[in-house]
Amino acid sequence: MRCAGIAFGLALAALLAAAPALAATNGVGRPGYGKTLAREMCGECHVVAPDQKSGGDPLAPNLVERVQDAGITELALRAYLQTSHPIMPNVRLTVEQTDDIVAYLLSLKGAKR
Repeated sequence: MRCAGIAFGLALAALLAAAPALAATNGVGRPGYGKTLAREMCGECHVVAPDQKSGGDPLAPNLVERVQDAGITELALRAYLQTSHPIMPNVRLTVEQTDDIVAYLLSLKGAKR
């Protein structure tokens, strides 16, 4: 019985130690899909990837640079993606698409351009 308790304690400690890595890769949204969506739906006007040379619209914010701002949080990105903008096409994203694009953009924090 004592061995089972020790094994459980070790397994719990390992899980807690791995939690930050799991949260970074298994949170809500799939960054890989988000990258594809961002390139397809936003990349024509916005810079959405560190390897992208430029966006097609000089007035469109560079999202790789903007996401570096500490004020750009998950909540801020969600609000931005779900609010229509006068000079931007009215793109309607599903909840899953929003989750994926947000996960991708947040994965760019710290990315160099």
